[in-house]
Amino acid sequence: MIAVASTLERAGIYRVLGGAFAYPTAERVGELARAAATIAVNAPAGAVRDALASFAVAAYDTNADVAGGEYVFLFDREVRCPAYEGAWGDGSQVAGRVTRLADIAGFYRAFGLEAAGAQPESEDHLVAELEFMSALAMKEAWAVDVGQHENTAITRDAEAKFMTDHLGRWAAGFADEVAAATALPYYAAAAVLLREWMRAELATLGATPDAIGPRSGVDPVQAETFACPMAPDAG
Repeated sequence: MIAVASTLERAGIYRVLGGAFAYPTAERVGELARAAATIAVNAPAGAVRDALASFAVAAYDTNADVAGGEYVFLFDREVRCPAYEGAWGDGSQVAGRVTRLADIAGFYRAFGLEAAGAQPESEDHLVAELEFMSALAMKEAWAVDVGQHENTAITRDAEAKFMTDHLGRWAAGFADEVAAATALPYYAAAAVLLREWMRAELATLGATPDAIGPRSGVDPVQAETFACPMAPDAG
């Protein structure tokens, strides 16, 4: 039996992670610290709760300007850790870029969402993929709460498929790259939380993705600034 509270908690953790890898402003970092601390209090004991608590402490202690400089170093100008799915995998990933983005956009449209942003490739940014999973978990919680069993199954199936085909293939590897590249506690803690959450979610959803690693070099088309969450589909 799927519980509404635990599903809302899942949505909240995805939301925290999406915010953690968007550009850090003082307001955003403060909100993330409070959200992570609140979720950690109610989460079951284990690696995810510990990671949430550690991230909350790091977020409370971080300076947004310092974090912003590290963001540029990691994800923007230096692009040490490309935050696009398309920057991961081998050459076949480059050749299949249009197909991959179309598939991701299809997931979003099926649930009335789109990635908000000026870049046409923004669909496969980590923030957008995490926000999409948060939105799905929210929709699932609503379906459970009102007893819509068919919609509950549809959303849970979409979550498992999206993890298998997209987010679950590269997010843990991305987290490891971030952890190895940064000395800033804020991003180190965010990386640990992302890695532990991916491990937990794969088990929860029964998803078995084929992991892909980073390419040598960065696709310049993918190396764009992006800091937008999911937004309602204007169409």
